[in-house]
Amino acid sequence: MFDFMKLRNKRVKVSGNTLEIGDFRAKLSDTLDCGPLVGMLKAQEVVEVAEYYQTLCEGTCQPQLAALVFVASGNPRALDWYFPITNMLDDAEISSFYQFIQGIIQHQGLDLRLFGDKRGDLTTRAKADIPYIVGGHLAEIFFYRRDILERFLTTPRHIWLYATPRAFAQDGGLAGGDYNPSTESVQLVLSRLYEGFSGETPGVAPFLHEFGHMLDYFEADSGKMGGSEGLLPGLSPQDGAIFTPRARELFIKGKQLELERYLKRYNNNYSIEDPLPIGHPYVFQNDTEFAAGYLEMFFRNPNYFAKQNSTLYNAYVELFQQDPSHAWKQDFQFYVNENRKFYLESGQKPWENHLTIPPQ
Repeated sequence: MFDFMKLRNKRVKVSGNTLEIGDFRAKLSDTLDCGPLVGMLKAQEVVEVAEYYQTLCEGTCQPQLAALVFVASGNPRALDWYFPITNMLDDAEISSFYQFIQGIIQHQGLDLRLFGDKRGDLTTRAKADIPYIVGGHLAEIFFYRRDILERFLTTPRHIWLYATPRAFAQDGGLAGGDYNPSTESVQLVLSRLYEGFSGETPGVAPFLHEFGHMLDYFEADSGKMGGSEGLLPGLSPQDGAIFTPRARELFIKGKQLELERYLKRYNNNYSIEDPLPIGHPYVFQNDTEFAAGYLEMFFRNPNYFAKQNSTLYNAYVELFQQDPSHAWKQDFQFYVNENRKFYLESGQKPWENHLTIPPQ
């Protein structure tokens, strides 16, 4: 039996005249009942979208069933899987959420491009799920702080996706995804837009991380992209109307607490009762990695985050006016487990840190 809600995070395969999704098999002529929220569509329609991505990305990108069904059906509820916030919204709020996405996609301040080899512009060939997933991530962050997003989009912000790793490398991309200060752009291999959505929960979020860097570089007072200060918009007194004083106060205290915990591990002067830093040593390298890493963890392991450092967690709650823990019955455990393994099991010395603490 076809159960869209259980299969929506799966990859799609085609074998002869048969569609394969996990343990489910169907003929291409069969009709798939995706439930009352999404509706009916032919298996062949899903296959056609999958084959489009196979060709466009030369086999390097395989979106989950949810994305393919959205393209085939045009029903945005097929994309709920990509946005955990939908788990804590009522029907009216979900409708508002998807309307918000549509507004973001159409906003003149969003410069979303898809590039192929030698920076060939493929944007007009992009299927609808690509802008919807990008717009949905922005909508999830700023659903309750649309004033911050509106300020951010006063000048076009560049989000550049690449059909293949080769095209990404040709345009100077690094490590599959980055924020490039010289071009003021988030650069991401297209496959990484779908990377973290094939597990039991939404997982690794390369877009959220790199967008966190972009937010750090944004100067809300001037509306321009500048240098890193390790602060998200709304955390600086210079940010004007979007400044959130209580969030700044909590952020400074919470970041100081994380640094103190990290230094105990670094200097090997901790006791067994001392709580662990939440983040991996990677995010203690500098302020911008801290800003990006903790933003991502706020939206991926909020329950653990809140338990370990409620002060810092509440800084993000104040800033974004939402508590993502209500959307997660269980956190994405990979980040939690890997970070704990480093401090408790690896035997490695934590890396030298270069964090700074903003003044009160």
